[in-house]
Amino acid sequence: MKNTVRTTIQGQSWPQKVVLAVSGGLDSTSLLDAFVRYAPEVDLVVAHVNYQLRDEADGDAQFVQDFCQQLGVPFYQKLAPLTDEVGVEDRARAIRYDFFDEIATQTSASQIVLAQHQNDQVETLLLQLVRGGYAQSCGGMQAASGRYRRPFLSLTKQDLLAYAKENGLSWREDQTNQDPTYTGRNLLRQEVIPALETINPQARQHLADFADKLQADQKLILDQAESYLPALEEDFHLVPLPWLEKVLFVWLQQQQVYDVKHSQLQAFMALLMNEKKPSASIDLGAGILLEKSYQKVRLTNVQKNAKIDRKPEGLVLKLDQWQFFDHGQLLWTTKKPQKADQVLVLPEHFQGGLTLVLADKQDRIFLKSGSKTVRRLLIDKKVPAENRDRTWFLLDETKTVLAVWLGQTSWYVPANVDRPNVAKQWIVWRIEENL
Repeated sequence: MKNTVRTTIQGQSWPQKVVLAVSGGLDSTSLLDAFVRYAPEVDLVVAHVNYQLRDEADGDAQFVQDFCQQLGVPFYQKLAPLTDEVGVEDRARAIRYDFFDEIATQTSASQIVLAQHQNDQVETLLLQLVRGGYAQSCGGMQAASGRYRRPFLSLTKQDLLAYAKENGLSWREDQTNQDPTYTGRNLLRQEVIPALETINPQARQHLADFADKLQADQKLILDQAESYLPALEEDFHLVPLPWLEKVLFVWLQQQQVYDVKHSQLQAFMALLMNEKKPSASIDLGAGILLEKSYQKVRLTNVQKNAKIDRKPEGLVLKLDQWQFFDHGQLLWTTKKPQKADQVLVLPEHFQGGLTLVLADKQDRIFLKSGSKTVRRLLIDKKVPAENRDRTWFLLDETKTVLAVWLGQTSWYVPANVDRPNVAKQWIVWRIEENL
């Protein structure tokens, strides 16, 4: 029997109190209406985030507030003005999930319910496959993840549209969803998936089924990997080699390290297998180091361990050892690189060690004429705002700033640093085939 909105809501067990994420669009408006109709025993709270990205945003918020007042449901709104620039989707997602968690805690709600449906699931699966990443993160969205629930994943957009029309609902339309150039998700929705349906009209359903099967297979794998966690924590050599990478992934998830790349795990696996290096580490980004110490594996938070009244100790670079960061890899080497996105050449008289230290925005950098703060330099170099806190100084043993790593996106060499005639050492940044 085909699922309907009614059977979907009534067929699941719900806690006493839930937060519903409602934007005012068709999907979330249907979700709110369905809970009121078919789960009247559940105490509802509505959370709405207004990014003020569109002229209609305030109208969306007012629509949701009025609908909640009509239904007698408490309404919570967060104003989070954003500008339409690179990375806005990720920032908006982080803001709304933080807000949903906040409201759930504030109202003592056990779960947070989202209105994402089968069409969203297919788009998410394709985005994950196209963007790449660790296999366990490429199975689409989970119907239940922590305290988040997505009851509509088995329903299509057409199912929700039919429900809304049948019950005389009105909703708000976001016209940016129709623009294929606005986001990658829009391009999939408006052009790629319709093109796939010309090959097979059931393409969307088959992709949704594939996501379900992939998640089921991944659960079996992860359940088995969990059984090896005690062995990993005692001595990583005790974990069967074919399972070691998967066990590391599960362990990192349990340590609340979620944004880990497949290339990072592969690089760490190489360190584990290298008997000549009993101790080594890679940087997972955000100041978190994944370390091998003889037979042990551990995490170190460089920023957390730093004293409050001074900058973090920094990261000491080791010759010919990759370091991993939020946006790629970094290698200090004496061998001239054949290919790299960017190469920073050290002064020819350079000797000693290298250290990366997080920069303060008020620190000053030498120019050909005068100096400039790091903050001003980041603005002038058009480094995106979300990357600016990831700016590092590259220091030699005398604490001289050899270069500034602007937002982990480009290098800037201060005017007081000698330029070499013959390069003998390089800092290599982002060799693409290794990512």
